Amino acid sequence: MFTDKINLALKIAAKAHQGQNRKGTDIPYISHPVAVGMIISQYTNDEATIVAGILHDILEDVNPAVYSETDMRRDFGDEITDIVKDVSEPKTAGQPKLPWKERKESYLKRLGNSYYIEAYIVATADKIHNLTDILKDYDQFGDKIWQRFNASKQDIFWYYRAVFSLIRNEPVPIELKRHLANLIEELKSIVTTNP
Repeated sequence: MFTDKINLALKIAAKAHQGQNRKGTDIPYISHPVAVGMIISQYTNDEATIVAGILHDILEDVNPAVYSETDMRRDFGDEITDIVKDVSEPKTAGQPKLPWKERKESYLKRLGNSYYIEAYIVATADKIHNLTDILKDYDQFGDKIWQRFNASKQDIFWYYRAVFSLIRNEPVPIELKRHLANLIEELKSIVTTNP
């Protein structure tokens, strides 16, 4: 599925994330929101969900002077912007960050209070792509990859399980849930065999 709105989202995300890389790598950050949009498009043709997937990290990772919530509401409307807010951590690029655990707990609370099924789908696709990259990098680099994070691998495992517990009972496509559950099991085996 490819529409004018999806095309606009791709252009805005590419521009907004320009100069950003994936954590601990030299891979341009735009690869992540594009991957999330692609994962979502395997399970739904809903334009708003795909667009929200592409835009999902802008409000927390992009300076509002570059692209703000007001810009997003103007370009994509309230529903898509609200979905993006429901899958965003409480931080603004360029501002001091809360500690890792507080940010994750706030994310869980915000997602858990969302009444948009689209937010749960975006969150699932986001976590699938992040975990896929973490597990591939672990295979290549081993325990060194945990140094990229502001949390231990046990904390990271806790977080992914907590996200899944919110998604589990939502009407997210079963194959999408199963994909995330399998990745979390892989992460669990790494955490429990190499504590």
